[in-house]
Amino acid sequence: MKKIISLGALLGVSLLSTDVFAVNCTGLPQWSSTSTYTQGAKVQHVNRGYTAAYWTQGNNPANFSGPWQQWIDNGACDGVSSSTPSSVAPSSSSRPSSSSVAPSSIPSSSSVSSSSSTNGGVCPSYVAGTSYSQGAAVTNAGGVYTCQVPGWCSSTATWAYAPGTGTYWQQAWTAGGNCTGASSSSVIRSSSSSVPSSIPSSSSVPSVSSSSRPSSSSLPSSSSSSSVAPAGRELVGYWENWHWPLEELTSIPNYTVLNISFPRINADGSIFFSNDGGYQNNPTAQQIAAAKAQGKKVLLSIGGANATFVLNNQAQEDNFVNSFIAIKDQYGLDGIDIDTEKGLHTNPNAQISLTSPQYSADYLARAIKRLKARYGSSFLLTMAPETAHTIGANLPGNWLGQYNWGVYLPLINALRDDISWIQMQYYNTGSMPGKNGQFYNSATQDGLVAWTEALIEGFQIGSTGVSYLGLPSNKIIIGLPASTAPTAAGSGYTNPTVVKAAVRCLRSGDCGTGYKPAKTYPDLRGLMAWSTWEDSVTGYAFSNAVKACALNNQCN
Repeated sequence: MKKIISLGALLGVSLLSTDVFAVNCTGLPQWSSTSTYTQGAKVQHVNRGYTAAYWTQGNNPANFSGPWQQWIDNGACDGVSSSTPSSVAPSSSSRPSSSSVAPSSIPSSSSVSSSSSTNGGVCPSYVAGTSYSQGAAVTNAGGVYTCQVPGWCSSTATWAYAPGTGTYWQQAWTAGGNCTGASSSSVIRSSSSSVPSSIPSSSSVPSVSSSSRPSSSSLPSSSSSSSVAPAGRELVGYWENWHWPLEELTSIPNYTVLNISFPRINADGSIFFSNDGGYQNNPTAQQIAAAKAQGKKVLLSIGGANATFVLNNQAQEDNFVNSFIAIKDQYGLDGIDIDTEKGLHTNPNAQISLTSPQYSADYLARAIKRLKARYGSSFLLTMAPETAHTIGANLPGNWLGQYNWGVYLPLINALRDDISWIQMQYYNTGSMPGKNGQFYNSATQDGLVAWTEALIEGFQIGSTGVSYLGLPSNKIIIGLPASTAPTAAGSGYTNPTVVKAAVRCLRSGDCGTGYKPAKTYPDLRGLMAWSTWEDSVTGYAFSNAVKACALNNQCN
């Protein structure tokens, strides 16, 4: 039995009172618009206490203390009676623009829901990150809950999906459940705040390290399209959102990762992901959950060949972060892929500044740091740069020239500890240098091998005196066209036999008569294809041919 108790009946309850004397502001400095604050710094402003969520300067705490903004409002200072709720509602500047997608179901703070279960027994306690199946019952915060959407129930994002306490728990769980044994009861209070008590972030570190809930009946069980990769191996496919009828995610075989391409990028930095207007045909949250139930990872890819993606100021950075959070949380996405080919600009000194941003790459790095801090280590961050934007800078004169040679390299350096993998586009390119300075062509074994070695081992960025530091081989994926069709790529389609020979060479050193790197890279992560649609046109000929090599190292 469930009872809904009006908030009006609870106005006298001290837990819900908004007249508080909460924060000891003794000794806290007054906020200054000219001072720089890093994560954890505490200030007072207009008789309220605030904590910096991450690096900030010039952002008035009174206006920038909404969800995922620069400040956390800790409440009124001691001796100051305030009728302001301890959870500050998002200001208009903190909300995603109307063109972005907001979660469709947010628990209201104006009601308390009471439920009880007499089904008997004791359910296990909820543990974030545990793999929960549909129908699994757990206890949390004194209540019993049943999982409805396994992908969200199993999330590590406790702030969002912890049953009974997460902001969006009702999208993943239902109250009550069948346990085996004694009776249980619960009182569930919906969250009164969308702002966590603290937001950890590494974005305050100035230097760059060198080293509509889906229905349960529609969630299919794993089928022949189930794609669970061996640890550390992936076959990535880009999923195009401009085809009708929609390419069903659950019907796509072979691929372990699907990158949905692309949301619209607005001039204010926000992104728009919706089928409104009829020019995008995106999957629903329900369809994404079903694909994840098969073991697939689903990311949102930002950019593409034709879209300009520029973050030039703090407002655009905030709009991008807030709109992505809204989309990720509604659709249950696993992460973000950066595939921008226009608009990424970097300081000519080949460095990223997280504390004094000036260029679009600086603001993008800060935005990604905020997302990683928000979602934790399970949040996937991938990139798909072109060859010119990476290995093209492996020559003295090639840096920030006509085609922005090497523009991704400072970004990769700054985020190398956060990156899950890089899937460079080994296609639509002329000859490019390997680490040894020799030039190689696409669609050849030597080209795939030499370019991969350069991405792993690193090299000097043009004549800047700064080094691209390289990435571990388990963060490198070789990106290729899925077919010979011009809609897949203008050039660079590589025969699967050549692809397998290159992977075999890199992982084992068996290079035949081809170029052989000084080292082997047995944990090379895998392969990427553009796109799943192009692959489907040929009956998935490409992914059928390379899957065993990419995932199981069967490359003969």
